[in-house]
Amino acid sequence: MTSTVPLDEINCNRFLAELYSPVERERGDAFQTWSVTCTCQDGFVGDGITCYDLDFCAKGSCCRQGYGWSSELGCVDVDECSLPDQPCSPPQVCENTPGSFNCLVPPEDDLHSSPGDSRSVQFQCGGRRCPVGEDCISVGGTSLCADPCLHYSVLNDDWRSTTNYGPANGYHCDSSVNWQGWYRLFLGNTSVQMPERCVERYMCGTEIPLWLPLAHPQLLDGVVQRSVCGHYYYDCCYWRQNPIHVKACYGNYYVYKFVPTTTCNMAYCADVNTTVCSTCGVFDACVRDNETTWRCERKGEFVYLAPELVCGRSLLKVGLPNVYLEAAGLDASSAHLADGRCSAHEDRNGSVWYQVERREGHCGNTLETNTTHAVYSNSLLVYPVDGRNGSRPFGFPFSCVYPLETESSLDVAIRPLPLTDHKVVRVGAKAKASMSLYRDSNYTQPYPAGQPVTLIVGSSLHVGVSVEESEAERFVVVLEDCYTTESPTVHALKPLLFLGSSPRCPTNRTQVTVEESGSSLRASFSALLQGEYRYIFLHCSLSLCDQGSSSCTPVCSRRRSRSVSKSIRLKPLTIGPITSTIL
Repeated sequence: MTSTVPLDEINCNRFLAELYSPVERERGDAFQTWSVTCTCQDGFVGDGITCYDLDFCAKGSCCRQGYGWSSELGCVDVDECSLPDQPCSPPQVCENTPGSFNCLVPPEDDLHSSPGDSRSVQFQCGGRRCPVGEDCISVGGTSLCADPCLHYSVLNDDWRSTTNYGPANGYHCDSSVNWQGWYRLFLGNTSVQMPERCVERYMCGTEIPLWLPLAHPQLLDGVVQRSVCGHYYYDCCYWRQNPIHVKACYGNYYVYKFVPTTTCNMAYCADVNTTVCSTCGVFDACVRDNETTWRCERKGEFVYLAPELVCGRSLLKVGLPNVYLEAAGLDASSAHLADGRCSAHEDRNGSVWYQVERREGHCGNTLETNTTHAVYSNSLLVYPVDGRNGSRPFGFPFSCVYPLETESSLDVAIRPLPLTDHKVVRVGAKAKASMSLYRDSNYTQPYPAGQPVTLIVGSSLHVGVSVEESEAERFVVVLEDCYTTESPTVHALKPLLFLGSSPRCPTNRTQVTVEESGSSLRASFSALLQGEYRYIFLHCSLSLCDQGSSSCTPVCSRRRSRSVSKSIRLKPLTIGPITSTIL
């Protein structure tokens, strides 16, 4: 007796798409077991599911980005990690994925990391590495490092429900979807997540429903990679779909960076039984409205704990009073910053203090800059006394705002940044700049500050400028314009270096040479001393430029100069008096 399986017999043809050939099918002995094997016919090459026309593909490109053509196998993945020019910068580790690659961050040697910690994926964006938890996302038409929890698209398709039977309502497929960026799943008005359990075949409005075989990441994991399984035949993970990226977000939801499925009919599932209460806060209670809708509700009287925040020049310090921690049932020893490996603390004056270097990426620090300020942000996470595992921490987000313009004050407009509720914000110290007159072009021996200097007419003034800034790898100082006057006050200006339509470039190259500007936190130039005044005072305007957003090096030509990126003007500096004498 022979069994027929019409749905599976036509399965090979159902998977075909453009440039795919007809396929040959073989069916095993129906008395024992049966299977379907798909092979490509003559003139085509591939794995039987995806077949490519040899003649057509030999003349043009049949492969998507990240894949290369093979006359024997068709489109095969390019292993970017084995190329001579490594795509990941040290100390990142390259991990090849189908059609792409990931740059993984290895555990830091000097910080504790348990073996079970998830490894966060970090992305490159415009030549710089994004902080943990961020991706290179197009915001307003510009690609920049941003939090996908704040920049996502809503994916609200009722047919993705784990209760939707495909054969009754029609099949859907995600292989031809042009996925762009990150997505948050909804079913109607309810925020849901992908299922973490095997989904029956033909559910989720498709033939092969896709689900996650591993649990979703935790809030501290950042962006992680997750494999995806597809239920086919009697195997819950018969199809191992290309991996996706997932991130857990404050507010009880997840975001996903989907990729096209390898074939049809496959689609990502949305679980109607999503329980969001697993991410409720310490002071929240989980309330169920019905079988599919859950919410977090504040329980009892709640008093927000406002941390003490000190924004230093090189360190950010945050403290929590012990009395409030005990009253809230929080364990001070369990606390850490956004990077879970940064947990060092000190008990001082009745408070527990944590500190982090004022450096982007360190311990999860994020940095946002605009034309007037630099904002460093992080979060202190504290767990309940009754146990860290399985409990959601209570977060204390904080930000330190550092003026990049020394003459700006608190009434200067600051570009709004997306801040978490209850975030503590403080203003840090302004940047300090200094200017000195040096004895020679080595710029190592300055003249004593505050004392008159006598130089011979026709000799060179060697002037050096420096700025105190902890982010030495991020910010550089740029010379804007310099003038000479007969008195310490800035009046009766005589242009010496930069003026009018030629900022940042010498007006007379025979008299002025810029040695360094726009490459570090130091700048220097030399100028020919002229004997027009008895005393000379030199005034220079400076700016801080963010290398992470654009080029900061002035480009000068004989006819004109090209202005570099927008930067932050600093308070003008003055040195003098300089006395000229004639031999």
